[in-house]
Amino acid sequence: MGDSQIAADAGSDRLSNLRDGVLGHILSFLETREAARAATLSSRWRHVMASVHTVSMSMEPLGRPVLGYGYDGRYDRNKARFIADVTAALFSRNSRPSPAAASAPLRALRVSMERYCPEDGSKVDQWVSYALWHAAPEFGLDLRLGRGPICSGPCSLHPSHDDVAADGLVGNQAVAGNPPKSDPDDNRSLRAHPKDDVPSSDDEETAARSWNPPSGEFTYTVPRGLFSCAALRSLRLGYCRLSPPAAISLPALEALHLTHILEDEEEHVQRLISGCPRLADLTLEACGTVTAVSLLDNTHLRRLALRCCHNLSSLAVDTPDLHSFEYRGAVPDTSILTVGGLPSVTSCKVDICTIYPLEEAGELVKLGSFLHQLASTAKHLQLCSARMGSWFADLPVLPALRHLELAGSVPRNDDPAVVIAATSSILRRTPNLELLTLFFEEEAPRETEWQWHSGLDHHAYVGRRSEGELLDAHRLHYCEYDSLDCALAPAMVPPCLGSRVRKIELVHYQGGRAQRTLARFLLRNAAVLENLYCGFPAGPHWVQTELMREMEGWVVSELTSTEFR
Repeated sequence: MGDSQIAADAGSDRLSNLRDGVLGHILSFLETREAARAATLSSRWRHVMASVHTVSMSMEPLGRPVLGYGYDGRYDRNKARFIADVTAALFSRNSRPSPAAASAPLRALRVSMERYCPEDGSKVDQWVSYALWHAAPEFGLDLRLGRGPICSGPCSLHPSHDDVAADGLVGNQAVAGNPPKSDPDDNRSLRAHPKDDVPSSDDEETAARSWNPPSGEFTYTVPRGLFSCAALRSLRLGYCRLSPPAAISLPALEALHLTHILEDEEEHVQRLISGCPRLADLTLEACGTVTAVSLLDNTHLRRLALRCCHNLSSLAVDTPDLHSFEYRGAVPDTSILTVGGLPSVTSCKVDICTIYPLEEAGELVKLGSFLHQLASTAKHLQLCSARMGSWFADLPVLPALRHLELAGSVPRNDDPAVVIAATSSILRRTPNLELLTLFFEEEAPRETEWQWHSGLDHHAYVGRRSEGELLDAHRLHYCEYDSLDCALAPAMVPPCLGSRVRKIELVHYQGGRAQRTLARFLLRNAAVLENLYCGFPAGPHWVQTELMREMEGWVVSELTSTEFR
């Protein structure tokens, strides 16, 4: 290519020379409002929106006044504008001049809004009808018409909003302290974004008393035509009501996610599940009317997640391909689960949804029995509780386990001996463990208050600190005079720690006597450790430096590589 040709190409708009289908495919990866702005760059792009195959829009939360302090209608205007934007984004796909080719088939429609009201029904019906009429093969529908806490119980460690918890948002590793991905088969984060607000137990109890999911006419009823869409491959519904016809036929549906589904008749959810012969991924979240789930006919199921379905009393599973299981809720009864055939779960997560310690031995036995049924073949296990590891003292032996993640709080005033004993008890049941991840949760500041109001189903964040004070309220703690000695008999040291564990990850490590003593115990006994990762929360650099230096001194192997963030 000559110099003149290179100069000519440099001065031309090569992006606009692409075909509409290629430009539309590129814009489909943007949020639809951003794609629409891009389409206004030039007259060449004017009709590119007709080639966009994905419409994805989320209503931005608007800080609204607390009840009793006035209401200026900003929320109503914001919501009306959002509904108009979604309608325009869909129907603008048909605005191409008639001689041109037809608009691209719709691959996905994703809409998330604050709160559905009865007057919104006709517009939502239009969205769904348009999507079903223009659906491409392997079409995906994500329709969430409300936001609120996943669980109304006292769950001190869980995010306040369902879309945060369910999506598993991953934050910036350098800032939030998340370790690099170490398990290619598991792309879900252990926790929500560390920058998300994590309410305290008192705040959650307040929310439980004052917040209720919408009911009656304030819940959208899904059109019956949706339950016979042959092109539908993935379906996510939130704050909706199911009213399926007598015959449900979703032959292509592989992923189903239901959140806060309001049903007068419980069997609607079960009938929907049974009408998906190719279902491979099922998530039930805060479905309070569901008491029994049978998956005996869903032989293709590979992933199952049950989050805060607190009335569930019976779960029947006979799926040989089930590889991933997640449970979040109270300690399940031993009779809740019926497993047919040999378990094949390789990745398991159990999150105990209560702030109270399991003091009764029977509760620990039930939890151990539940884990034995589903986690005996797991290679990756996540155990989450209010206090790290304290509720998993009766674990079964897990010979297949290679990666263990423990999440929970370890306050600085905890007894280090108790913390080490609880962690050691778990590690002694993982003889072949190679990777240990500890995620140190933090308690929300007492000065922060979340107020939920049932009248508007809105939340208002009330802070009593200035921005500078909030930035200075870090969680790091270091005191050179703390005693970190914790004498344990040699028999207390887990065998896997000295002969098998190759990597240790300490996420959101805040220091304090209890966490430092635990880290010292683990590192001084990890004789074959190859990699150490430690992520700190935001705070003074000198504290991070002191914590890093003492941790480097605890590593016993000279061949261990370290990474601190």
